Amino acid sequence: MREYVTPSNLVTSGSLIAGFVALILAGQADYGWAAGLVILAAGCDAIDGVIARRGAGECAFGSKLDSLADLVSFGAVPAFALYVALLHDLKVIGIAACLGFLLCGAWRLARFPLVQNSNFFVGLPIPPAGVAAALVAAWGPPPAFALLVTIALTVLMVSTLEFPTFSSVRRGRRGDIDEASAVGK
Repeated sequence: MREYVTPSNLVTSGSLIAGFVALILAGQADYGWAAGLVILAAGCDAIDGVIARRGAGECAFGSKLDSLADLVSFGAVPAFALYVALLHDLKVIGIAACLGFLLCGAWRLARFPLVQNSNFFVGLPIPPAGVAAALVAAWGPPPAFALLVTIALTVLMVSTLEFPTFSSVRRGRRGDIDEASAVGK
């Protein structure tokens, strides 16, 4: 296991730790603190890949660990927080919406390595969806509004809409659909 203890994997582990503590806090109705930890997890998620690429530490183990951490921090935690904070009033519909968010987040994570493109993500990545959902739980709007946001985020994660990557935003351009399609053929 020693070979897997790398700076990038430690940062990814920090994301997972933040997610687990956020889950505990959401269970204690501390939704603001839980959302803050989901944001901290997003910060860890944003830098772990950079650290891995700069240190030549990219590996299959790190990639799998990152997906597991993302599913907890940006899937399970926000879905649970939304349910206990707001959507429990909607009974079965609330459970279905939160379960849909978690499942579609998992599907989004599973699809990610299959459709990678340096110019755009296919579907909304789970970290921003999870941060948005956690912030909604902390904000505490009416359950019907929270339900609509949850459904929208769920659909966006499994959609085929293109969302720009950080590198394409930095370069100031977005990938061409036809160019991306030609590469995939």
